[in-house]
Amino acid sequence: MVAGSIFWTPRLLLIIIVSCLVFHKSTYSGTFLNFHSNYPNCHKKGTLINSIDKVLTLSHPIFIQKNLINVIDAFLKNCYPLSYIFTIVKNRIKYHTLNNEKKKSNPLIREKYFTIPYVKSISESFLPISTMFHCKLAFTIPNTLKSFIRRGKDKLEFLSNQNIVYKISCKNCDASYVGQTKRKLSTRLKEHQSDIRNNTGSPSVITDHRVTFDHNFKWDEAKILDNEASYGKRLVSEMIYIKRQKHGINKMQDTESLPDSYSNIIHALSPS
Repeated sequence: MVAGSIFWTPRLLLIIIVSCLVFHKSTYSGTFLNFHSNYPNCHKKGTLINSIDKVLTLSHPIFIQKNLINVIDAFLKNCYPLSYIFTIVKNRIKYHTLNNEKKKSNPLIREKYFTIPYVKSISESFLPISTMFHCKLAFTIPNTLKSFIRRGKDKLEFLSNQNIVYKISCKNCDASYVGQTKRKLSTRLKEHQSDIRNNTGSPSVITDHRVTFDHNFKWDEAKILDNEASYGKRLVSEMIYIKRQKHGINKMQDTESLPDSYSNIIHALSPS
């Protein structure tokens, strides 16, 4: 490994470079993905390549040979055939040599990957397709412990939900109001009801509908249309649901930020 320290004085810039072997934590056991494990071969190959690449790209030239020997010893203990290891080492040295030349000639070139779930004896057949499009084939493992073992969380009470887009419908007609809030739904509903009771000089659209038509709202049947923590995304969701109402009482300015080009798509959706 190579580490550098910079010391600055008014007349001199002094750079001291310290070279050292690869550092291992005290908990390092030398255990890697075993060659006889039931994982796809590309994962075993990737584990070996990752260790070799660290040596070739991070080690100081005077320590590359010793570090490579340490990697080879570690993978031999994990049942990797010596010929298999030597082939990978040879290919990685060749790869880095050619890659460095490519980067010098065209530094903007980036590798492309085609990723699919791994199914034994099936996923490998996609290699000709990825080669056709000049992509590297990469596999993912669909069955992971995370998909089977989850931390359970208690379900929130309906009115305790936050970061939501909600809808309140009128009891006496098909009018409805769509809004969004980052607070609890119960808090926002109480604010709407309080505005109706106080009947201020600048009433909300819900208060205006209540006073003008003497209609009541289904406060106990409010619906949650969407959950979204991001404020910007929540505003977009609110505008879409406002547009999808059959008889919305929201003000026109509530959807001014939504481009008209989306109107046809929204109207094609079923009403919310």
